[in-house]
Amino acid sequence: MTDIYSQQKRNRRITYSLMLGFFIFVVLIGLAVDVYTYGDLGVVGYGGSFRLPVATVIAFAFASINGFTSYFYGASVVTRSLGAEELKFEEPSHKRFRNVVTEMALASGLPMPKTYVIADPAPNAFATGRDPAHSVVVVTQGLLDSMDRDELQAVVAHEMGHIKSYDILTMTVVTVLVGTVSILSDWAVRTWRYGGIRPRRSVKGDKGGIHPLILLVIGVFVLLSPLFSRIIAMAVSRNREYQADASAALFTRNPLALASALKKIDAFTSPLKNARRATAHLFISDPLHRKLDEKEGLVADVFSTHPPVKERIRRLEAMGYARAGGSGNKEGQAKAGEAKS
Repeated sequence: MTDIYSQQKRNRRITYSLMLGFFIFVVLIGLAVDVYTYGDLGVVGYGGSFRLPVATVIAFAFASINGFTSYFYGASVVTRSLGAEELKFEEPSHKRFRNVVTEMALASGLPMPKTYVIADPAPNAFATGRDPAHSVVVVTQGLLDSMDRDELQAVVAHEMGHIKSYDILTMTVVTVLVGTVSILSDWAVRTWRYGGIRPRRSVKGDKGGIHPLILLVIGVFVLLSPLFSRIIAMAVSRNREYQADASAALFTRNPLALASALKKIDAFTSPLKNARRATAHLFISDPLHRKLDEKEGLVADVFSTHPPVKERIRRLEAMGYARAGGSGNKEGQAKAGEAKS
């Protein structure tokens, strides 16, 4: 596992780069609409009159507000969209969850995060927030019902690993921005489709008409923007799961508990009801149970949100067997040898 402080710096740098890229991306969508509508990027209209580039101005304001919201209020947006609720301490499973989070906060040296539960039978969990002091750990009721204490502790430790390395900042900002790009793209397509914005027609003696190739480029740019944003979301999340798994093994000293928890999560094939593509990368395991997440290779690396569960389990079991072998356990040594082979 790489140095935790290097991870923190890298994640902050990635987050700020993504926010800047998003800002530029949204403004470009506004420019695309203006170009499509008026045929140029100038603020002086035909006949010398002033023309305000309305779509560009709206996009600029929208990107500014959304970037601010995603950074400071992204966690609230995410938890509300997924239907997360506060704990009910009359529920024994909720009380146990709170106690485990307290233990893992102490083990990881982090502040106590806020805790929420999603009333869904599919076992899963995620963490969100902008930093350890403003972090949130969310689990489903299905996770609380299906895990023993060691497994629950391992899952929470995995999420604490995301918090400690500032993965939560990057993934939370990406979640809000990806959703926003999808909304903007959908708005542009619907507006053009139903005639809300029409290209300026060329008139006699006017050479300012839009070249068909420019229209094609603008259309492709807007139509594919949600796909590009999702690829970014997937690219920044896949390898982070291996790092968080290693952190969980470090905090609990029990990698086999997380391996067991992942097996139970993977065995539950029904998707999480409120999960969407924009939020899938947040969870410890893909809540949509897409087959692509179980594959390796370039396509999987680009389009899937999580590394294969079986590979994660294999690595964790190798850690556990190596640990058992190091303590003189003959069975552990044998299994460690099998894992290496």
